Amino acid sequence: MVPAKLRGLALPLAFDSHQTFSPGDTAEFHLHPHYRSQTSLDATVLKTQAGLDEYVTEKYHDQIVATLEEWRAGLLQSPRNTLAIEKILTSGFSGSSMRPIESQLVRSGAMLEVRQNRFLDQTPLGRNAFLQELQAAMSFFSQILTAEFQVVSISAIPLNAGGTDAAKDQPPGGLRTRVRYEIVGSGPDFHRAQRVGHWDIDWKATSASNFQMKTWRALAETQSRAANPIYVDIAAQAFAGNSSFASQLQRGSDYWRTVLDGACGIDIYGHNGVSVGDIDDDGFDDVYVCQPAGLPNRLYRNRGDGTFEDITEASGVGILENTA
Repeated sequence: MVPAKLRGLALPLAFDSHQTFSPGDTAEFHLHPHYRSQTSLDATVLKTQAGLDEYVTEKYHDQIVATLEEWRAGLLQSPRNTLAIEKILTSGFSGSSMRPIESQLVRSGAMLEVRQNRFLDQTPLGRNAFLQELQAAMSFFSQILTAEFQVVSISAIPLNAGGTDAAKDQPPGGLRTRVRYEIVGSGPDFHRAQRVGHWDIDWKATSASNFQMKTWRALAETQSRAANPIYVDIAAQAFAGNSSFASQLQRGSDYWRTVLDGACGIDIYGHNGVSVGDIDDDGFDDVYVCQPAGLPNRLYRNRGDGTFEDITEASGVGILENTA
């Protein structure tokens, strides 16, 4: 999606795979494929509401995700925007400090620094003190480019002391969740930083469709920081001279999934991969690409000047995988 005049430029890449970059700017790009053929189950799933079966926690999961999504949207506006969290904290809320009690350096270098942080075993903070700590922790970034929160585990806390489950049409006493977070942004003294970790968050049910945060405990996180861009994308410069690059390699599995009818029997999720080695002993590594099923594998010879030549047909290695 870069204008033709700019395609020769090297574009910086972020840590997060959801990010694409144009020179001097950033923007999120998400592909939402529309498949040519739909199964009969697809229409049924759209009419099914979470929580109507034995797995009632799916309904509560969606409610928690909606709250986290609201916070995510606020963070993208400003790292210190915690209004979505502030309005759902209980009056007796208790949270752990966001300052690590232990920070272990696992990789040190001029380009990239990686630390493993631990937060456990700290004196609980009240509502106001916790919000200040949370804002201070997010202020590590001057701008947040990606914020993703995933509920990786959820369990209902029984309403009664006996431990029996509440009726399906009644909310439980509360929820216990573990949330995985991934936050990527920029700062005044670094180009990119990424923080990935987990929080244990307990929720109190105030109604059948509303939960408030009761406790928040930070567990551990991996913090990576790069002073300057680490990677540049040179694929176009190296391979664009070959027609197979534009017609096949640049498409991706999502594209082929949308244009190939399921009735053809081609399973595109085959044995994909890339092998690198010097096939002609000229001192330059060549590239062999294993493509999705239905497309022939491609062999590219390194010319030694930063570009590659497609020699698949001449070499006879265009293997076509079409698994049943």
